Amino acid sequence: MQGLVRRQNPIFADILFKKIPLSAKVNIRKAPSVLLAILALAASDAMAVRPFVTDDARIIDEGQIEAETWLETGYGGRTWSPAPAYNVMLGTSLNQWLEVIVGGAIGRDGEADQLAIANPAFQSKLLLNKAQIDSIMPGFALGAGATIDTGRGDLHHKGSNYYLTGMSSWRLYDDALMLHINYGARMDRERNGPQRITPYWGVGFDAQAFHPEVRIIGEAFAGDPLELNEPKYAGQFGVRWLPSDYINLDITFGLQPELDEQRRDTGRIDATGQIGLRMLFDAFTPGGKPGRADGADGLFPTP
Repeated sequence: MQGLVRRQNPIFADILFKKIPLSAKVNIRKAPSVLLAILALAASDAMAVRPFVTDDARIIDEGQIEAETWLETGYGGRTWSPAPAYNVMLGTSLNQWLEVIVGGAIGRDGEADQLAIANPAFQSKLLLNKAQIDSIMPGFALGAGATIDTGRGDLHHKGSNYYLTGMSSWRLYDDALMLHINYGARMDRERNGPQRITPYWGVGFDAQAFHPEVRIIGEAFAGDPLELNEPKYAGQFGVRWLPSDYINLDITFGLQPELDEQRRDTGRIDATGQIGLRMLFDAFTPGGKPGRADGADGLFPTP
């Protein structure tokens, strides 16, 4: 997951999934009505690409809860998904250095016209040290994740996949530019089929544009590590709006090569479009105090 941004320096933006806050507080009591509006739109199947895949070297503050939901639709295999699938990921930081996240998706099976359920996903992140503004030394974190071979319909992949990554993040020009680099490996294990281990990488940016609350985001990555048998490369770009410390909205578009059942490039392109909402809640913060906008300190906090 990527984070919300802080208003003090106009934007420390984490991208999917990890959220950093802004200073103008949102009325959290209105959040349920926003979620209900999104749920009312959910239907149909689509390709499963998260709003932002390249992860950031940060976690939310201890005891906070982040919720990321997004609707996605796409075109691939010469088939258009006219109505979106509904995705959700929930995470919390157990202390100043460990965050855990779970997620899943539902939609409508395009062929059987029934409910489709994607493979459940689990992620964890160990923050070593957090990025400092305009420091030549980036923040560092380690991440691991997996999906489970259970579900139904065309959102379900018959197999499991696992990944282990390192993450580096830089906060540059007083947070006007954020850079994120991921590096590691992934393993795809098909049900009753072969097992493949491949390198994993991702490069993403988040830059202020036009207004302090508006960001341009983009990334290139070696396929979503939480999707089975992804292509060797993919990309996404879009716009992020950050009205407060506790909420942000993303609109993104993605492109990647289309693969056939034997994982061969067909020469065509899969395209996706997503709209994502991320919210942050001070649910279990120590002493009931508001969580910090720039997240937890990490295992080795900077003096």
